[in-house]
Amino acid sequence: MRSTRGLSTIVLLCMVACGGSSSTSPNNNGSNNSAGPLSATINGKAWSSQFPTASYHGSILAVAGLDNGLTASVTLALTVTAPGTFSVSSGNNVFGNGGYSTPVGGWATALPGGTGTVTVTTLTSNHVAGTFAFDAVPATTGATGTVHITNGKFDITF
Repeated sequence: MRSTRGLSTIVLLCMVACGGSSSTSPNNNGSNNSAGPLSATINGKAWSSQFPTASYHGSILAVAGLDNGLTASVTLALTVTAPGTFSVSSGNNVFGNGGYSTPVGGWATALPGGTGTVTVTTLTSNHVAGTFAFDAVPATTGATGTVHITNGKFDITF
């Protein structure tokens, strides 16, 4: 339990680092709408990261990507030991979080009201692939409303 809270704190701190603008609404300006190894639809607009990162150590999987316009990032962090479908909803019984951040602030699924799932289809020591969808709630000052992320896909060799 202690390591799960510590990892949750680290993920949220990473999201906070991207916060700090005067705008108060979640926005995705579509600055990178071509397909990439990490892609999703964010509040109805295409988004992707051409150079995402992934890490898998022990049972902790972390995936993160920033769009080409350096305007928005998507993060996934969860406990996983084999392919399957995993909750990143608030109150799940194992660690899991989906995050979204912009210069406005950060949103997360691990907070009350957050929901979502990640389906891992491939998991090896150097490759992960799968899909995700989540609704993230405000996690930092400046973030308002719920961010809806659908059609998420990742296929990353690390």
